Amino acid sequence: MHRRTFLKFLATATATATTGFWLAGCSDNGNNANGGDPTDSGATGEAVLKTLRVAATGGPGEEVDPSKALQTATWAAIYAVFEPLVIHTESDARYQLADTVESNDDATEWTVTIREGATFSDGSPVTAGDVMKSVTFTTRDPMKAAIVEDIDTEASTIVDARTVTLRLARPRADFIESVLGMASLVFKDGDPGTGIGSGPYVLGAGDSAQGWTLDANPHFPADRRVSETLEIQVITDPAARTRALESGAVDMALNLPPTAARTLDESMVWIPGPYDSRPLVVVLNTRVAPFDDPEVRHAVKIAIDREELVAQALDGAGEPGADVPGLGFADYPEKLTPPKRDVGKAAAIFAEKGISELTLFTADLVPGMNDGADLIARQLGDAGVTVTVDKRDPVSYYADVPALQELPMFASYLVNRSVLASLTFITGSRAVFNLSGFGTDGEWDEKLSATLAETDESERRRMLTTLATTVSQEGGDLIWAFANSVNGLGEGVPPVPVSYSVPVFTA
Repeated sequence: MHRRTFLKFLATATATATTGFWLAGCSDNGNNANGGDPTDSGATGEAVLKTLRVAATGGPGEEVDPSKALQTATWAAIYAVFEPLVIHTESDARYQLADTVESNDDATEWTVTIREGATFSDGSPVTAGDVMKSVTFTTRDPMKAAIVEDIDTEASTIVDARTVTLRLARPRADFIESVLGMASLVFKDGDPGTGIGSGPYVLGAGDSAQGWTLDANPHFPADRRVSETLEIQVITDPAARTRALESGAVDMALNLPPTAARTLDESMVWIPGPYDSRPLVVVLNTRVAPFDDPEVRHAVKIAIDREELVAQALDGAGEPGADVPGLGFADYPEKLTPPKRDVGKAAAIFAEKGISELTLFTADLVPGMNDGADLIARQLGDAGVTVTVDKRDPVSYYADVPALQELPMFASYLVNRSVLASLTFITGSRAVFNLSGFGTDGEWDEKLSATLAETDESERRRMLTTLATTVSQEGGDLIWAFANSVNGLGEGVPPVPVSYSVPVFTA
């Protein structure tokens, strides 16, 4: 996997979504994926703000196209112009362009009906044909294809003007949350290059280096837009974004330094919660010694002090991890807790295995990675292991991913998703993001596939809890913390929905 593709996966992970830049709110039509009652958004019939000015990280050379986007600013523009069928919150998936999503008995077919009256910004209706073409586009995106790989576009069908039936290559009871909730943007004729979407805004002047001005889509309900005009400003330096917010130059600033949670006025701090956090990982590579031995992996996990790591490496802006992604999502098992530190036991295991020296590779890619690596090295020293921290250039850190995956121990980060969605990405032989090599035997694949196929929710949760517990105890991803996404809001500016760290500018 090339570096840019790898980073796009981190960034988008999205379900598009993302980067480590990545709800507080309700869906556009107020329906959740479980068919519950519409949620009152509090909208009063008109946009809340005249202009919303947003500061985000960005860079040159990107387009308002999911297959050509990496940075937060670009993704914010994409979700302002185009609507997904579904977004995912911490508690459930919520419909946007979709009106209903229903499965057959074995979760191999999913029928999606788009909301009545959905209209593109050029005044033309959104049709089932647009949905099908957009799904096909997504399956051809090298990064998103990993998310939607189970959709068989050849076997899928258009039922009527508003309805498609998506046929899957294998059962996916989690299809709404883990697939549609992550990668279901719809474009006119399935082509984002037209710039025509059904979202709340229409792209105006600008580019990915400086940002964009977006005007109201006249065909999008005004009471579901947060503003009449949206300005996305590219400010690369996190400290500069903080200053822009404090000075009143912007109304919303995304992905601020952890210290901003302490230094900003309390009324300006916006932290969506653990579900919108960034899992920080030390990969214990199960493919190579010494971490092909589960006892050695366990020793490292119990040798570190996660509370201290959060307090010092993240300035307190985060939560200790239990080595499984998905904290904050509804399917995260309640019984999962960070392992208790036991330096004596860890030291005994290291001594028995003859381990006295290790090297931890890292790069300053996101806040906390390097500081965390330094502190982990010191903590492992308490257990009798001398750790050399090899700090690499962040620009080239992911230049050769296969070579990185040959290293015994290295730092990385993830995009936080629901537990089941996460396990399909980081474990098993089919996982495109399995950095640790865990679960590549056929037995694990069978257990994961069985969990994905289970349509009884309580039984699926039981099976998932078993898998998650195994990953926590035996897996190769040491998730030492979930770093909060710290954002800032100006006076009178409401928080907006966030789906996999991408802001969705709807009321």
